[in-house]
Amino acid sequence: MVEEDNERLFRRFVAAMNRGDQEEVLRVWSPEMVHHGRFGTYGRDEVAELMGGFRTAFPDLAFEIEELAADGDRLFVRMTATCTHQQDFQGVRATGRRVRVQVMGQVRIVDGKIVEHYNVMDELHFLNQLGLVPDDLLVTILA
Repeated sequence: MVEEDNERLFRRFVAAMNRGDQEEVLRVWSPEMVHHGRFGTYGRDEVAELMGGFRTAFPDLAFEIEELAADGDRLFVRMTATCTHQQDFQGVRATGRRVRVQVMGQVRIVDGKIVEHYNVMDELHFLNQLGLVPDDLLVTILA
């Protein structure tokens, strides 16, 4: 039962992200939520600010859940993210390009709130689709 409740909560979170409903996202995140990323950990407010900047540049950001598995208080997910680069982002001028990348993540849910989040996005493919990483380099790496 707990795992089913957690899956419903995660789907609610993804639906809020897809609508750009920051208030609902913050309701799903615990005030003590921690995001683990490449450069360390971030608190809820830092993540909200980063996501806000990303959403401004890619306003049609949407996630499609491909696979979702629960194990106790943890959920494991594979999603496809799509978005269009409509405004400048971190020094990169808007390209108008549509991007489609794989995202994998893990969340821990306690008392109906996301308290911990890990996320891995195929950033190289993301940058390639924006025209920042040449196709031949990407092919070389994958060969």
